[in-house]
Amino acid sequence: MGKDLTCLWRSSSSLGIGELTRFRIKFNLAKLLSPPTTVEPFPLIIEVKNSTPLIYRGALLTGPYNISACILETRNVCACLQLKPVLACGEIWRAALDIPKEGVGDWTADIFSEVIFSPNKVGYEISVLAELPEGHYNLRSDNEVISENGTTVSYTPGIEYEMWKTEDIFRLPDLSNRKIGEEVHLVVLTHGLNGTALDKKYLKERLEDKYNNQTGTRVVPYVADVNHASTWDGIEICARRIADKVLKIAGWPWNVNSTDIDKEEETSTGPYISKISLTGHSLGGLINVCLAGYLNSLTKGEFYRSIQAVNFITVATPWLGSTEQPWYIKAGMHVGAVGQTGKDLLAVQRTRSEQAQARGAAEENTLEEEPLLLALAHPSSPSHQALVKFQHRTIYANIVNDVSVSFRTASLYFIDFDPTSYVKVRPVNLLDHLQHIHNTLNPRVPPIETFTNQRSAVNPILHDKLYTPDGIPPPADECAMPIEERIARLWHKDLTWRKVVVRLEGEAHLSVIVRREWLNKEGKQVIEHLLNEHEF
Repeated sequence: MGKDLTCLWRSSSSLGIGELTRFRIKFNLAKLLSPPTTVEPFPLIIEVKNSTPLIYRGALLTGPYNISACILETRNVCACLQLKPVLACGEIWRAALDIPKEGVGDWTADIFSEVIFSPNKVGYEISVLAELPEGHYNLRSDNEVISENGTTVSYTPGIEYEMWKTEDIFRLPDLSNRKIGEEVHLVVLTHGLNGTALDKKYLKERLEDKYNNQTGTRVVPYVADVNHASTWDGIEICARRIADKVLKIAGWPWNVNSTDIDKEEETSTGPYISKISLTGHSLGGLINVCLAGYLNSLTKGEFYRSIQAVNFITVATPWLGSTEQPWYIKAGMHVGAVGQTGKDLLAVQRTRSEQAQARGAAEENTLEEEPLLLALAHPSSPSHQALVKFQHRTIYANIVNDVSVSFRTASLYFIDFDPTSYVKVRPVNLLDHLQHIHNTLNPRVPPIETFTNQRSAVNPILHDKLYTPDGIPPPADECAMPIEERIARLWHKDLTWRKVVVRLEGEAHLSVIVRREWLNKEGKQVIEHLLNEHEF
């Protein structure tokens, strides 16, 4: 670019964990020229800067203090023009945009926080710059807005803009004001370990695209946002946080003929929702297992008597824990590298006091020191009893390229499918884990021509079948049965499961849920399958 760049618009603010800002930027050349005249075509430049001081660049475990950005044509959101998956502290990224012949442009810029380990904030600046050819321009820049959330915007007459913050994009409607007789289907979307609500943004928006203009049941996605930077606290604690939020959304407590309800507590005339579905990615699937149990026990069973349980869906979820991980991963988890959650995933035996913390989700009268995942699976546990009430239970499992969750644990052990018929299966090694960490924190940018290619020619769905209790083979040796098989058999004892096998290239664990729309676009057909094959 040339030396003399003129700033036409600028905004600055900060983002915390799980936050984003969306800008719609409209450019009108005629309003910029004074008086109106003809000038040579020139490009606009959108500049994004991570304004966090450089000293924080190495502070990974309190950040990372990174942002990401993408730019779309507002009228063609299926085409991503520019993408920057990582902007580290102090880094500047510039993207050139061509002004259409009529002199009017309309773009949307999304800026995401990539902080995952703490509630700390990362600063950013976004500007529209231009290398203006000779001419007379109206560059009056005394338009400045400082919003209540600290966002500062200054702009010239040639620019109009709109801005949406995280709360605007993820805000839930006030369901207490729903129409009389209106059916509301609450769809809870739960992220995984070290995840944020942003990981479920794509699924949320596709749900809204499909159901917003349909008559009948009103579909309301709730992207769980209460476990940011807290997913190490333990599966049941994370679930209890979401349960409290879901009960509040549903209007609990409502008037019922029960002596178990605190009569002094303010009640609603009935639940604000009529249906519920739970969808969880990775650890989020196990959190939802506990969540289902808490919704049952905290309301003394009234929740599912009043509200229809529809879909229970897990995507790349470690149903059997992480016991198949290499020794160096398990050693760290044993000593608390991932907090209580790591111990839960390793099926570490729990003391009576630790069991008491999960009461209401897991089996309440278990043997001494029984692991959480085994306790949840017992048919007498509140969580198992809650899953019985769901009309449909579906599991999506990656067959390959998922170093976080193995195929066997994601598919709940029993599956009539031979992975070696489709891929060369090999053990995951240290290099695979290091590569996964690197790719997660420093994702590669796909070729720009792939951004508009919405659908792959290869169908990622390899297997889709219902598994009923009578189709599970008998155990070879009950006395020597490993804990993974015990957990799986308990879940299959009285429940039918739909199991979907997925093959994706690249980072399958992140792509299967489309963590970031343009980086993980390989998983879009999986999301399409999920939405088309389940009624919400």
